[in-house]
Amino acid sequence: MDPYDKGLDSVVIVLYQPQDLVNVASVIRVMSNFGLAQLRLVEPAAFDPYRIEGIAHHTRELIEATRRFPSLDEAVADCALVLGTSGKDRHGERLVLAPRQAAPYLLDAARANPGSRVALLFGPEQDGLPNEALGRCHGLITIPTHPNNPSLNLAQAALVIAYELWLQATARAASAGAAPAPPVDGALAT
Repeated sequence: MDPYDKGLDSVVIVLYQPQDLVNVASVIRVMSNFGLAQLRLVEPAAFDPYRIEGIAHHTRELIEATRRFPSLDEAVADCALVLGTSGKDRHGERLVLAPRQAAPYLLDAARANPGSRVALLFGPEQDGLPNEALGRCHGLITIPTHPNNPSLNLAQAALVIAYELWLQATARAASAGAAPAPPVDGALAT
């Protein structure tokens, strides 16, 4: 039996214009911890594999597999679904999910679109995703936080979402052969 739902293999992490090499390294470590293997960087300020591996130990394969792109459109061209992350109230009429709701949604989209990828899009550390990048998203993921300090570090946000994806993927694998796993605490049914 597989230890996790193979839909997880189709999930791509896209960092749009990341500014801090330490944050890139921290996201790579998070990916390693939670079974995510595809990182795409769009216009990174820096990418130094040697320094990244010094920060994110035991992640050489992920670092070597990291792909860099000159534009967001190119980075998500093969993605059937793109969910952006935002802590700001810029939602409008678009789909907005908490990480626990987004996890089954992403895995279902991956299974429904074989050969395609599904993307989690994170913006630059200073201001998050600009409006033009949000325009490429099919929906948003927001992480509920205390109003006195609502902004999360890039790697912290990636950790919360990756953790929920891993929980959902391993729960689905554990129930393989049985009826599909029920949504976790109010997760969106698709």
